[in-house]
Amino acid sequence: MAKAGKKIEEIKTDFNPERFDEVKITGIFKALKISESLKEFNNLKQSGYSVKSVLSLLLVMLVTGQKTVSSSLSSLSEQGITTGKDVFYRLKNNEDICWRRILWHIVMKFIQITLSTSLPDEPDKPHCLIFDDTTVKKSGKKMERLGRVWDHVEQRSVLGFKILVMLYWDGKSFIPADFSIHREKGKKESRPYGMSQKELRRQYSKRRSRASESTKRMSELDTKKTEMMLRMFYSAMYRCLRVNYVLVDSWFTCEALINAVISHGVHLIGMYKTATTKFSYRGQQLTYSEINSRITKVQRCRSLKYHYKRADVMYGDTPLTLFFSRQGKNGKWKVLLTTDTSLGFKKMVELYQIRWTVEVFNKEAKGLLNLGGCQSSNFDAQIADTTISMIACVLLAFRFRYEHYESKGALYRSMNAEFLQMTIDRRLWGLFVETIQIVAQILAIDADDLLERVLTNPDADQLINRFFENGLKEAG
Repeated sequence: MAKAGKKIEEIKTDFNPERFDEVKITGIFKALKISESLKEFNNLKQSGYSVKSVLSLLLVMLVTGQKTVSSSLSSLSEQGITTGKDVFYRLKNNEDICWRRILWHIVMKFIQITLSTSLPDEPDKPHCLIFDDTTVKKSGKKMERLGRVWDHVEQRSVLGFKILVMLYWDGKSFIPADFSIHREKGKKESRPYGMSQKELRRQYSKRRSRASESTKRMSELDTKKTEMMLRMFYSAMYRCLRVNYVLVDSWFTCEALINAVISHGVHLIGMYKTATTKFSYRGQQLTYSEINSRITKVQRCRSLKYHYKRADVMYGDTPLTLFFSRQGKNGKWKVLLTTDTSLGFKKMVELYQIRWTVEVFNKEAKGLLNLGGCQSSNFDAQIADTTISMIACVLLAFRFRYEHYESKGALYRSMNAEFLQMTIDRRLWGLFVETIQIVAQILAIDADDLLERVLTNPDADQLINRFFENGLKEAG
């Protein structure tokens, strides 16, 4: 969790609307050669505006806090831009734009440029793919293909969608590389997706070509998230992304993912909760709980304040390592599974804690980049708006990285590695996490669950910000 705090304020730190306008965004577009990925959409040019120009203006609206097109028109007209709202709506509602290809192009350009400017002696850090889903609430029942989904944070069903995100971490920046939108059918046949038949009939519908890009995205709505995770992973491997580890929680750790990562020379670290799966351990087929009960020797990691056990097992023909860990003597045992049997407990935990960057991304992107905030009835607009939020995140990461870490010619380290790891904000974050752990231990609850609830609770934002601001003033 402390590792994840490294970038908790990256988007927020660089999120200054006054520093972003169309000229600056167009400049970043040129650096990332965005025009190349938009050439195929030149035939969609209407009313004298290209796709790139309209997309630039939509990004300006987003980062300047003007979340709707209508609220942005007056400020655009003051700058001499007399674009009508229909120009933006036509782009968002267009079923033939492959928004996934546009996002991937920008991501690959980001990786290509940052990799090409790396110093030869730059410390080698693990590159990770992180998968997680997040709930986005919606307000209108007439929205196309909308339903109720279970929010595990609020522990109740809410009106909205689930967004499955694939995040790429290169040791310095986390950027969204792909996503899919999902709904949940539920268990009641009389109320599919948590909606009555009348509510479903009243929802917006649009006739689309079977070959259109939006038809493909709509088919993902009812596809299992584990299947979409595998598709995204294979897509990343097809594009030759450098990946050392895939990090997931218990919802996504499965046999199919284990086989997929091994077949591509990548390792998996994931939380594990499937109680019935049996592993080969010391000549016996046992579940993880049975293995845990047979290990009497408990080791202690003082630096992380964890007690743990280790079991090297076989899952079919695949060697795996199971780590059983808990905080304190009376804490609840958690199971972490990894295909990298060379890892020690401390290193494995440090790597797995990188997974918290996806929780930070979800929180920051929703609060600052309007992720999931689109209320259009047209599903095409939902895909477009989500992609635009993620493109904005990549652009902010790119700008932040070059202003804080890199020069025009090459990356440089303005401070030594030890000092970078102990900046004031990171020390404050470490103190905050340690406080959470102590509170969780006193209340006899799980620290990870408590931290996740704090991070996803909007009422806690003001308190956390005050904590950091006061700490920085004291340090100053």
